[in-house]
Amino acid sequence: MAEYSAKRVALVLRRSLTRLSFRWQIALLGALVVVLCFAVLFAALAASHYTRSAVLSDETRGLLETADGLAREYSTKSKLAQEHHEVPPLEDPATKSSQDLLSSISRTVLQNEDGVAGGFYSSSRDELLGYSFPGGDLSQLEKLGSSDERAAILDVVRSVSLTHRPTGRVLAGAPDVVLIEAAPVSDGTEGSAWVLKRLSTVPGTNRLRTYLIAAGLGLVALACVLLTLLVVRNLQLGVRKIEDGLQNLERDLNSQLSAGKDPEEIERISQAINRLAATLRTNIERERRIEDQLRHSERLAALGRLVAGVAHEVRNPLATIRLRIQMCQRETDSRKVQGSCAVALEEIERLNAIVSRLLAFAQPVQLNKGPINLCRLAAARLETFRFAAEKAGVRLVMNLDDGGDVAQVDPVRMTQVFDNIIQNAIEAMPSSGGALRVDVWSEREPGESNNTVCVEFRDSGRGIHPDVIGRVFDPFFTTKSYGTGLGLSICHELVRAHGGDIQVESKESSGTTVRIFLPGCAAAQPILHNGLAET
Repeated sequence: MAEYSAKRVALVLRRSLTRLSFRWQIALLGALVVVLCFAVLFAALAASHYTRSAVLSDETRGLLETADGLAREYSTKSKLAQEHHEVPPLEDPATKSSQDLLSSISRTVLQNEDGVAGGFYSSSRDELLGYSFPGGDLSQLEKLGSSDERAAILDVVRSVSLTHRPTGRVLAGAPDVVLIEAAPVSDGTEGSAWVLKRLSTVPGTNRLRTYLIAAGLGLVALACVLLTLLVVRNLQLGVRKIEDGLQNLERDLNSQLSAGKDPEEIERISQAINRLAATLRTNIERERRIEDQLRHSERLAALGRLVAGVAHEVRNPLATIRLRIQMCQRETDSRKVQGSCAVALEEIERLNAIVSRLLAFAQPVQLNKGPINLCRLAAARLETFRFAAEKAGVRLVMNLDDGGDVAQVDPVRMTQVFDNIIQNAIEAMPSSGGALRVDVWSEREPGESNNTVCVEFRDSGRGIHPDVIGRVFDPFFTTKSYGTGLGLSICHELVRAHGGDIQVESKESSGTTVRIFLPGCAAAQPILHNGLAET
C-alpha cells in the first residue's frame, strides 16, 4: 500500500511538472540549485563550527573564564581578610572556617555554570580544597577520589603553581570527555582555582547531526538530478513529437499535431506547425487553381486560333450559299420553294450569328472601363429580364443597398456577363418556377488598401452534377439541349480581363450560385436601363 501511494505521488508530481512550461521547469531547477548552494554553504559553516576541536576549544575557553572568575573571587575574599588582619583561606587551609569559605566561594561562582565542578588547590598542603559539584552530587566526589581525574587535576594545578599561568588538560577517555582548566590565585604562591566539566556527547563521537545534514544535502541534490532528468525527458518527448509530426506532414498535409498536455513551448510549436500545414494546403490549392486556369487559358487561346480560322473559312461559303438561295427565291414562283428558301436563309443567318460569336470569342477582349455602380447595373439588368422571369414563374429578389459598391468595369461587357448569368438562371428553373436572388457587397482584405466588390447570383434551379461542374467554363460545353456552350466561357474571359474572378457552386436539386469578384474603386458613373453608362 505504501509503495502504491509513493508511485501515485510520483506520477502526480511528474504530470504536474510536465504541464509546466520549460521556462518554469528550468526556473524551478535553478531555484533548487540555489537552495542546494545555500545548503552546502550552511553545511560548510556548520561543519566548521561543529567539529570536535571547535567544540572542545569553545568549552575550554568557557572553562578558563570560569576558572579566572573563581580565582578573582578568591582574590577579593583574600584581600578582604587581609584588611581585617585575617589569614587568607589557602594560607591556613586546615581550619574549618577556611574550608567553609572556600566551599562557599566555589558554590557561589559555579552555581550558574551548567555541569561544571570546581574548587581550590593549596600549595602549602598540596591538597584540593573547597569542592563544588553540580547539584551537590557527592557521587562525583567519590569518582574524583577513585579515578585518574584527581591525578590529572593535581598535575594541572601543580603546573599552575610553578608557572603562575593558566593551564588545562583534556581527558579523552571512554565514554566521556573531561575538560580541566586551572588559573592562579593572587600571585600564585598560595595556590590556584580549578574547574572540571564532563562532556558525554562531542561532535566526532556522536555523528547524528552530521548524518542528518549530509542526508538533507543528498536529498536536495537528488531532487535537482531528478528534475534535470525530467526536464530533459520532456524536451526529448517534445522534440520527438515535433519530428513525428513533420514526418506525417511530409506524407499528408492534412495531418495535425495533437494538442496534448505538453509544455507551453511545445504547444506553441505544434500550433505553429499546424498553421504552417494549413497555409501550405491553401497555397497548394491556390497554385492548383492557377495551374488549372492557366491550362484553361492555353486551351482557350489554342481554340480561339482554331475557331478564327474555321470561322473565316465558313463565312465565305455561307455568303455564297445565301446569295444563291436569295437568287433562287426571286426567280421561282412556287410558294413551297420560296418557303424552303426562307427557312434556309433563317438557318444561314443563325449560322452566321454563331460564326460572329466565334470570331468575337477568338479576338482579344477590348475594354472601355470606367467606375460603375454594380448595384445599379445589376438592378437595371434584372429589370430587363422581369417580364421573362414572370412568364417563367421566377421570382426576382434583390439585396442592393446602392452604397459604395463601385468597380472599374466596361459596362457593355459587364452587361453581357450579367445577362448571360441571369438568362441561364431563368432557364435552369423547373416548370413550377423558382427564385433568383442577387446580392452585391464590398469586402476588404487585411492589409489591402482597395476593396473588392462581389456580385452573387443564387438561383433555386435544378443545379449542376458534381462530375461536370468543373467544365462549366470550357468552350462548347453545355448541359442544355440547345445553345453553343460559349456563354460561360465568354463570361469567364470577360471577368478575367477585368482583373476579377468568377466562381460557380452548385448542388443537384439545390440550385446554383455564381459569384463575380471585381476590383473596387472610388467614384461611379450613372447607369441607364440599357446597362450603358451616360456620356
